Amino acid sequence: MNQQTAMTTEPDVPSTIVFPTGIPGFEHLKNYRLAYSDTESGRVYRLRAQDDAEIEFTLVDPRLYSLNYVLELDDAEQSLLQAEDPAQVLVLLMLWKDENAASGVSGLNANIGGPILINVVKGVGMQKIIANPRVELSISN
Repeated sequence: MNQQTAMTTEPDVPSTIVFPTGIPGFEHLKNYRLAYSDTESGRVYRLRAQDDAEIEFTLVDPRLYSLNYVLELDDAEQSLLQAEDPAQVLVLLMLWKDENAASGVSGLNANIGGPILINVVKGVGMQKIIANPRVELSISN
């Protein structure tokens, strides 16, 4: 494994993340390891289930693609995430590969309607399902 793709843990983010309610579709898996690698395209995170190494999600920071989330958490979500300040929350997008794209070209897609939220202080995470995502696009020259 070369240095460019070597996975490492981020110093400001706990390497173990607990998802108290699991991730939709994987509710039985609560404990994950978070690592990242820096690539030419930006930082890529890997979220791997501790109890099933075959379950791994690829995550990216939406800001790399000029997307800024405007999120509102209800009381239950705030209680679960335990964040006292928005700066404690890392927002990541889960990527998925479309093998059967209509264009015939498979590629990676981001789930903008289900960002992963991680409290970087407490090591607690959740997936926020958003019916109508409100994402601001930043364009700079």
